[in-house]
Amino acid sequence: LGTERHHYLLKGIDSLEDVGCFGLTELGYGNNAVEMETTAIYDKATDELIVNSPTPLAQKYWITNGACHAKHIVVFAQLYVDGKNEGIHGVLVRCRGDNLEPVPGVTVEDMGHKMGLNGVDNAKLTFDNVRV
Repeated sequence: LGTERHHYLLKGIDSLEDVGCFGLTELGYGNNAVEMETTAIYDKATDELIVNSPTPLAQKYWITNGACHAKHIVVFAQLYVDGKNEGIHGVLVRCRGDNLEPVPGVTVEDMGHKMGLNGVDNAKLTFDNVRV
C-alpha cells in the first residue's frame, strides 16, 4: 500500500477497523480521467497536497463505502506542481475521524435509497482545500 508512510494503516485494514473507498467517478465526467476537475495542488512551502473540488461537477459520485464506513478515500485528482498539470494521481485523504465523525474540509453525503443493492452504501464527497 503506497509507501512506508502508509504502513500505519495496514493493521486497521486487516481488521476492517479502517475501511477505505475509491474516489474516481465525478458527477460531471464519470470516470473520464482527462476531463476530471478535482485538483491536488502541491504546496512546496508546507510539503503538502491541497485537494479541492472546484465545482459541483467535480464531486466524487456513487462512491461505494463512502456514505457510512470509510475513514479514508483514494481521491483521483489532477496533480499540479509549480502550476504544471502532471495528470491524474491518486491521493490518500482522511474523510472521517476514528469515530466516523466528519473531518474539516470534507463533505460526505449519502446517495440515499436506490432501486437495488441498498445494502451497499454510496456517497458523494466534496473537498474544500483539504491539506494532506
